[in-house]
Amino acid sequence: MTKVGILSFLFCLLSFVGQLSAKEKIQLYFANDSMNGLKFSDAYETHNMGLIYQSDEYYLKLDLGIVSPDMYVYRNEYRDANRSFGELISLEFGKPYNNKNDVWLYLRGKSTGKFGVDKLQDFAHQILNLQQVNSVNDLVRMPEDAWFGIGLRREFELSLEGLQKVRLNMDGFLGSDTAFLSAKLTKTFHQPLLVYDVSVGGRYVAYDQVVSAPPINAKERRIIPELSFGVSYDNDTYSIFLRDTFSLPSIKADNSMFGVFSAGISYAF
Repeated sequence: MTKVGILSFLFCLLSFVGQLSAKEKIQLYFANDSMNGLKFSDAYETHNMGLIYQSDEYYLKLDLGIVSPDMYVYRNEYRDANRSFGELISLEFGKPYNNKNDVWLYLRGKSTGKFGVDKLQDFAHQILNLQQVNSVNDLVRMPEDAWFGIGLRREFELSLEGLQKVRLNMDGFLGSDTAFLSAKLTKTFHQPLLVYDVSVGGRYVAYDQVVSAPPINAKERRIIPELSFGVSYDNDTYSIFLRDTFSLPSIKADNSMFGVFSAGISYAF
């Protein structure tokens, strides 16, 4: 799919969302694998930040991301990178889970190119007195491309003997960039102020053009198990969440543990 097609898709979605009138919520979030609490890394899989607009009927998610080689191994041009470097922008549009629909649909467009996200990373490295990596990453930058796909999600409330408030989340996506099926069990623990959750699940990946992008052409992992721990606070107007997620990397050649810390804040109006 061309960039003109992606831009047309984004414009249509933004125009449609501008006509919505319902209870609304805006969320800011980020996800970073350099601060997961157990294993220090450096943008090995992804750094992400984004914005989600949500009404009772629809949501729109804008995400800015970076994927790069393992910088603790690939520090200069004389070492081999284990994946290609890329800046990614994606837009997702769909129906949110609101206890009214068992199945909900979403559309996603994604593009890779030079968007200046890598400059934000180097700026953060400069503040933290870390190594500048853009000159090295440019040696293995993936070519410009754009993708589009469609997905379905479903959530069940399970009634298990001895367990309450257990949910099964299922997600399937088919696109020109990737195709996957995932399932996750989540148990929540409600306390007077905070809600804790533990999730265990996995993902089957049929193909992933971002992981296997040239010039490195890494091989994607087919089955990726995942475990996460989260805590959240919600007072109907403001909500905050913190989460640590651990899995195997998306690259088949690496069997080390991969962790991501994510956090977000929402405002409802």
